[in-house]
Amino acid sequence: MEQQVQQQQQIQQAVARVLAAYESGTQFEAGEGPQTVQQAYAIQDGVARHLWPAERTHCWKVGSPNRDTEPYSAPIPPQKVYDSGVSLNGADFHMIGIEAELAFRVTQALPVRAQAYNGQEVRAALGELCVTLELVDTRLREWQQTSALWRLADNQISGGLVVGSGIEDWQDRDLALQPVQLTVNGEVLADKSGGHPLGDPTMLLTWAVNHLVARNQGLQPGDLITTGSWTGMKFIEPGADIRAVFPGIGGVALSIA
Repeated sequence: MEQQVQQQQQIQQAVARVLAAYESGTQFEAGEGPQTVQQAYAIQDGVARHLWPAERTHCWKVGSPNRDTEPYSAPIPPQKVYDSGVSLNGADFHMIGIEAELAFRVTQALPVRAQAYNGQEVRAALGELCVTLELVDTRLREWQQTSALWRLADNQISGGLVVGSGIEDWQDRDLALQPVQLTVNGEVLADKSGGHPLGDPTMLLTWAVNHLVARNQGLQPGDLITTGSWTGMKFIEPGADIRAVFPGIGGVALSIA
């Protein structure tokens, strides 16, 4: 019992540190932090309850570095989800990383239920495939030397998401060799076929849906699930016009002033 109380106090302290960083626009030294994935998720949830108390989470970051590692999830704050063409202020970021991704939008409600959703049900409920640019930023100072669990607690160092165009008839597409192009100020940073760490991002979907249904009291039409970078993280400076295109699916644009 005493250990549980101590763990809860540590989670609350970590939540307070992350919230203070959001509110002050500063970073902090990690120090003692989460020891398990569940503790990292508890910190995520505590931050979310404070930052958007009146709004449910409707955009989630999901990914996995390889097929042998359990996927992870992290909420993306509603106020940091933008439409394609947005212009953002570079001064609002500690660092500016960008990743071209594909995201799946829920078009049929997926309520909590005792039985897990199977792959066919999941694919039927995710009726839109969208091109996105994830912004990568962190509240953690010296984040590269910080534990993976602390980075997970910091919403997997998410700085926001820009959502572009997409398609509805994605279910029969072979995404393993999907082409992708990423340009910054007209310079090509990536132009290749394939590149997702799992080969095919749809491999994440059944896990993602069942995990998020349980975690988020169900999924609703309009909810968005990102599935990981196709281009790796590219660091950019202010004064950048960024474009990502997945031919045959859509594109997305972002400017950093």
